[in-house]
Amino acid sequence: MSGRVALPADQRRRQIAISDQPLVELDGVCLDIPVEGVGSRSLKAALLGGLTGGLLNRGRGGGVSVRALNDLSFTINKGERVALLGHNGAGKSTLLRLLSDVYRPTSGRIRRHGQVVPLINKSFWVDTDLSGRHAARAHYLLNRNTIEGFSSFLEELTAFTELADFIHLPIRTYSDGMRTRLQFGLLTAFRHEALALDEGIGAGDQWFLSRARQQLTRFLGEVGTLILASHSNELLAQFCNRGLVLKHGHLAFDGPLDQAIEAYNNEMV
Repeated sequence: MSGRVALPADQRRRQIAISDQPLVELDGVCLDIPVEGVGSRSLKAALLGGLTGGLLNRGRGGGVSVRALNDLSFTINKGERVALLGHNGAGKSTLLRLLSDVYRPTSGRIRRHGQVVPLINKSFWVDTDLSGRHAARAHYLLNRNTIEGFSSFLEELTAFTELADFIHLPIRTYSDGMRTRLQFGLLTAFRHEALALDEGIGAGDQWFLSRARQQLTRFLGEVGTLILASHSNELLAQFCNRGLVLKHGHLAFDGPLDQAIEAYNNEMV
């Protein structure tokens, strides 16, 4: 599978019509993450350097934090498809959480003009004692304000996720891959303004690499905004046209995807 997603002409025109409307605007945003439960200062510095590539900050009270994101200023418009590139620990997943309002900035300003829905880890957002069916029912009711039509929705969801009878079992009994399938199936079943996606959640899962791409194509065809973190140039070229390159929490490049990939590759040499 290669090349960009080809959208029908009417959908392309609709994307262009809304592309000047901002979804989220960052102005000088920094994010410090407190470090707890690590022993000596030297060990703490070594761990943080290896895990995040960030800068250590020591507060007045002796607490230590790492600057995971530093002085970020950019705007993502509605309808855009944005790739996040960077080495492991560059801040991609942290930025996805920030854009999704999971994290709040330590300093700087974020202006939000819509919701970014996160699909950024293997955890679930409901009580794992619930069955997949009950989680699906709650999600359906939240999005439709009615339970009418749920039976056919559940049938389609079960077929898409290939959960079979597991849909009736508690989510806590699911494997990581099964949780990812259910979460992805529910989040992309209804139109959202924007989806923040970490492709690493499906690493090694052939189902995710094949069927999830088909679902994303449909999602993009409905003029949803995508913010995608991935190490796969093929996947990024499939779905994105703009690239943000992160380096140690800084924005190293912002521009067309092909130029972003080149800038990232040059950084890795």
